[in-house]
Amino acid sequence: MKIMDYTTPGGFLARLDCDSVTGAVARLVDQLVGGDSAPDLVLEVMRRETEGSTAIGGGLIIPHARFGGVGEVRIAVATLAEPLDIPSEDGQPVDIVILLVGPDGDPRQMLRVLARLARLARQGSFLQGLREAETSDALGAAFAGAGETLA
Repeated sequence: MKIMDYTTPGGFLARLDCDSVTGAVARLVDQLVGGDSAPDLVLEVMRRETEGSTAIGGGLIIPHARFGGVGEVRIAVATLAEPLDIPSEDGQPVDIVILLVGPDGDPRQMLRVLARLARLARQGSFLQGLREAETSDALGAAFAGAGETLA
């Protein structure tokens, strides 16, 4: 599957103005699921984040969680208007948030997508393309430009 198969049209937020990872996650969750289950999903993602930061360096954080209210693996992406000072492997402030959520019952698929995102992140051109996107549509196009197929 292509990485874009895991996204939704509204799942891209460029230049998001927020002052915490929780705020970014809440906005991205609203784009993915909305409704009554959104607050519970935010809590689960942030609970997972307290177990160990998902800031992997290069200005990227990939908060993720499995959640019973989600039927399939989904990705939402935000660039931040102002970087967040979050401990990461390289000490670089976080300015890109890629939220990954998946159903409780299929951890393998979610782990495959997470591994693919981590590989893409090591390509400087991928992260730079996301950073350069001025609008949500441009952010979606930059993400799609990765053009990668998940094995």
